[in-house]
Amino acid sequence: MNLEQLRATVSAGGVENVTLRGRGDSFFVEIATRSGQQATLARVRGPEPRSFINPRSGLGMLREAGVFNVTVDLTDWEPLKK
Repeated sequence: MNLEQLRATVSAGGVENVTLRGRGDSFFVEIATRSGQQATLARVRGPEPRSFINPRSGLGMLREAGVFNVTVDLTDWEPLKK
């Protein structure tokens, strides 16, 4: 699901929940729809999952798309050590 599809699904009331999931040193957006389908937010060009190094960027984008309740899962997040 790309950002425009997410906006449309949110606007139609079709999103059950959204999770910002840490995996490795990045975060990915997982979407559960009311119809029971699962999706990952994809890049605008291509089917690859959109990733965020900074969770603030992902949260800001979700807010602009109309998503105001997000679960953050840090189970598999491993930030780079400096």
